[in-house]
Amino acid sequence: MAEVPEWYTAFVGAIVARLPRDIDEATARGLTESPDNLEEALRGLLGAVEAGGSIDADAPLQNDKSSEGWKLLEDQSEPAQISTDSIELVIFIEEGQPDLIGEDMVEHVLAITSKLGQRHAEYLIDNQKVIPEEFRRYSVIFPGTLWTDNVGNHYVPYIKYRQELWTIDFGIVEGGVDDRDRYVRPRA
Repeated sequence: MAEVPEWYTAFVGAIVARLPRDIDEATARGLTESPDNLEEALRGLLGAVEAGGSIDADAPLQNDKSSEGWKLLEDQSEPAQISTDSIELVIFIEEGQPDLIGEDMVEHVLAITSKLGQRHAEYLIDNQKVIPEEFRRYSVIFPGTLWTDNVGNHYVPYIKYRQELWTIDFGIVEGGVDDRDRYVRPRA
């Protein structure tokens, strides 16, 4: 018989210790009489835990544009924890407000107080299964990171769903936004 690793024994012990004592008998019997149902329930719980992760603010950016001569002007890496339940999409410009382009758009992006940055975008690209399906309709912009190229144009990272896969790219801020653009921020 294979030896059970100590970490696994501690994991099982922690689960047993935290099981609710008020579980009803029918639910308990249903789970014990159907190992498949019990496994599905446990996998669902583990999946919910896996639906979030940590952002390492000290890690190098995966898409470091400084190698192309760009300068990093702003880089928001908080909050350090991100999950599908902790983020939301927001429209850039409310209906009825004038379109913003050029420096007005750059100022608008800089004025956004609650926003996520490139490290959050890269986390989501690396963990695509946690990106909510509703996000697929939009270019999801992460205005917490702002780059400038060698001629002075400003760029923000965004992710887009194309051909069954999320990709990351950088959009020029001065060009403005359209109705398919949303930015992502932590939920209040």
